[in-house]
Amino acid sequence: MRNKTRIADEHLRVLGLRPAYIGDQIMARRAQRTNPPEDVTNHRFLQFPQTLSDATRARYSTNLSLLLTKEIDIAPSFDWELATRTGLAALIQEFLQYTHSDASGVELFVCQGWARLFRIQEPVYREFLLEFYATVSYDPRKALDDRTAFAFRLGGVSRECSVIELATRVGIYTADETRSVHFPTFLADCLTDRPEDYNENTFWAEITGGVYTPSTARGG
Repeated sequence: MRNKTRIADEHLRVLGLRPAYIGDQIMARRAQRTNPPEDVTNHRFLQFPQTLSDATRARYSTNLSLLLTKEIDIAPSFDWELATRTGLAALIQEFLQYTHSDASGVELFVCQGWARLFRIQEPVYREFLLEFYATVSYDPRKALDDRTAFAFRLGGVSRECSVIELATRVGIYTADETRSVHFPTFLADCLTDRPEDYNENTFWAEITGGVYTPSTARGG
């Protein structure tokens, strides 16, 4: 595994890519602000090819220009070792685990997605991040397994995938889980909209005891 990782890192260096964030080395939360290095914007992955339609290239370029004015804000990874030492790991794992059951209470599917999400700790490359977000589009009318639902560019290549494929590729679900006969119903039952009685001020007061201020609620 280490050899594969080393080879992958070497390939990325050949492409002119350097990690913006590795492990707990936060170089992004307050350091990567509005003016990225010029060599980033000139990277070939961000030079959208002439083979794309004029409208598509214009949309990508507009999105990229907007992204370049934004700060890349990467939150620190969750400290599971600290949670274990303080005796909270089991409680947190239970909170992050969701069990999908039928009407009679029979367990059908156990979702480990949130637990996996909180364990993701991978290098983040600014060029990949900018390229993906400048080009990604999603059609919510398409089925979760429709392989054309998501369209984006990554590594200088136009790509498409389904919602399920994207979730699998980023490590939230495993391929075996997505093959479960109960997986589609589990996804269909997941909450995708805010409850009608949801109120940001009330929710924030419940979890913090303070007043909700958008500019400071995200970490200041």
